[in-house]
Amino acid sequence: MKKLLLTPLVFLAILGHAQNGYGAGDIVNDLPIKKLLNSTATSSSLNNFKSTITIIDFFGTWCVPCLRALPELEAYKKKFSKDISILLVSIEVESKLVKFISTKQPFAFPMLVDEDKSFTDAFKPPSYPYTVVLNKDLKVLTIINASDLSESIIEKFIEEGKKNMESKPTIPVTPIIKSEPNKAAEVNVGSNNTLVKLSQDFMYAAKTNEEVATYISQLKDLSFENLITGLKNDDEKKVFWINLYNAYTNASLHKDPEQYKNRNAFFKNKNIIIAGKAFSLDKIEHGVLRRSKIKWSLGYFNKLFPTKTEKQLRVSKLDYRIHFALNCGAKSCPPIAFYNPEQLNTQLDIAALAYLTGETHYNAETNVLELPAILSWFRRDFGGRKKIVTLLKAKQILPAIVNPVIRFKKYDWTLYLDNYK
Repeated sequence: MKKLLLTPLVFLAILGHAQNGYGAGDIVNDLPIKKLLNSTATSSSLNNFKSTITIIDFFGTWCVPCLRALPELEAYKKKFSKDISILLVSIEVESKLVKFISTKQPFAFPMLVDEDKSFTDAFKPPSYPYTVVLNKDLKVLTIINASDLSESIIEKFIEEGKKNMESKPTIPVTPIIKSEPNKAAEVNVGSNNTLVKLSQDFMYAAKTNEEVATYISQLKDLSFENLITGLKNDDEKKVFWINLYNAYTNASLHKDPEQYKNRNAFFKNKNIIIAGKAFSLDKIEHGVLRRSKIKWSLGYFNKLFPTKTEKQLRVSKLDYRIHFALNCGAKSCPPIAFYNPEQLNTQLDIAALAYLTGETHYNAETNVLELPAILSWFRRDFGGRKKIVTLLKAKQILPAIVNPVIRFKKYDWTLYLDNYK
């Protein structure tokens, strides 16, 4: 049987369409392009870039799959140069993009600097990577991950585009006017919350192997009162602490991988100073994000006497999806993503689906369901075994009619850094 009835890519595309971004079949407006890098044009509009096939790739220098797709996109550009146009779109600041392009010379693509997010808001990608393929009339042919494109797919689109051009005269198409953008689906590099923004910048620096000392110092010097009052709701708390957990783990292990030989000490070490308070990775995960749970209790027991600091900072409700967002540095850990409170629910849903799809295996012949180890370690966070099965059925990873035997897989603790979405 197929492991997945609804792939993460399809799931992502459905979300993008449902949230008022352009979807398959839509006609895209001739959107203005205000600032371009790596191009002789300083400003223009989408019409200036259209070809038989136009590929718009929403890109982030922090997005590892986006980076991995660049050589493939470059190969397609060379092979189909007469019939294809490729435009990268980034909401990062111009200085970061200029620096990135300078390290990749020669750089093959024009880069749209969309700092005001006007171009991005039209498509509303719920997550990166996100690639839109348009025809000559700016009609959306497909929404796909750039790495899932192939020569055969592109050749098919080009062939169909040329046939359509030969069979009928060009007819102007009335653009579809989109409704007001759904703010919950925005992709923001920087949150409006200054504390969250600090955590994002720290994580970005850790992901790109930049110097992180400045961010560590800023976190240390925060006032504790600001830490309490500055994170106003659970979404802001989850994003702040998830980003910090992933950033500290990644930066620390890049600096000294030998720490991982004693993992117990690594996770317990209270060497993370935030607002004058000492934290360990365990305290962030089990004290703050899991709301004062005892680490090794399968999620069934809370701490009897949590500290005052924990009670002041912890989330009000445990969200099982954090387990698909925290990266502990091991090969079996979920990949690191760039989380925002403005779109957290969408991002966590995608992270949960992607991780469970990749790590879950159901054998129809033996009726055995193999699950990742974290679902065993924290099973009560997921509601217990029965609710785990219900969750997998709801996500169409498991057939609705089965009652499987559950087995939990071993966790692969092999050190694996740079595991990014």
